[in-house]
Amino acid sequence: MRRLLSFLCLLTASVAAHAESGLWYGVDAVHDFNKRLSMELGIGSRLEDGWSRYTRYDVAGGLDWKALPWLKIGVGYDFIRDYSPEETKVKYKDDDPTQRITGFNVDQSYWRSKHRLFLDITGKLKCGRFTFSLRERYQYTRYAPIDNLEEYKYRYFQEYDDPSEITRPYLPAEMSDGSIRYFELDPERTELENKTAKDKHYLRSRIGIEYNIRHCPLTPFVNYEVANDFGSRLSLVRQRAQAGFDYKVKKGHTLSLAYLYQHGEKEETGDADLHILSVGYKFKF
Repeated sequence: MRRLLSFLCLLTASVAAHAESGLWYGVDAVHDFNKRLSMELGIGSRLEDGWSRYTRYDVAGGLDWKALPWLKIGVGYDFIRDYSPEETKVKYKDDDPTQRITGFNVDQSYWRSKHRLFLDITGKLKCGRFTFSLRERYQYTRYAPIDNLEEYKYRYFQEYDDPSEITRPYLPAEMSDGSIRYFELDPERTELENKTAKDKHYLRSRIGIEYNIRHCPLTPFVNYEVANDFGSRLSLVRQRAQAGFDYKVKKGHTLSLAYLYQHGEKEETGDADLHILSVGYKFKF
């Protein structure tokens, strides 16, 4: 247990050291109706931006049916609240970053609801103390619309090297040579924007390996997942690699801890490389 606690402290410190780091955690409850049919309910939350901001809450539920000893089929629904931070878009003449800046569009931060349905097919193969798995998931997500979201459209009056010289509102911008310039703004241009509903269809494929250590409550595992967009000819939008372990606290209760690296598209906020500490607790009732 002492070694386990030391490992947890080391893992937490190493993940938190990254600027694009976060903590994903949740609790799942499982009920077996019989040997083939089970139900799972779960709640989760995410801290990102260096563990400084909540970016997601979700509540999910689903059913799993064991069609064969090695094959499981699952369906479920997930209600999600996602956060998008404020975003500043620099406008250039002729949309060329090497040309002069003509203005800025600033979208305010907002929360958005999403409704997600998914269908899983999971196959497992045991080989000695190893278990190999492959999960294919079709995922449909409906993004709820948002009305009267403020969007600020700025034109600038003058640019400066030193922001202390500016008396009006201003924004910094990185130039093509890497230098930072400060732009005095026209604050009178404000518009309201509506974000319409949208749909996304993903295919998420995950392969995994776990190892059953004899007479040990720890079960280490690794997995790798790719997400492909049906709406864009199955183009690759995200990759995730994860390594961790399950710890059997007592019968029917399991604590999971893992390091997750994500490359590609985040849910709402564009591209990012994320370093995540994932913590989960699952129990049967």
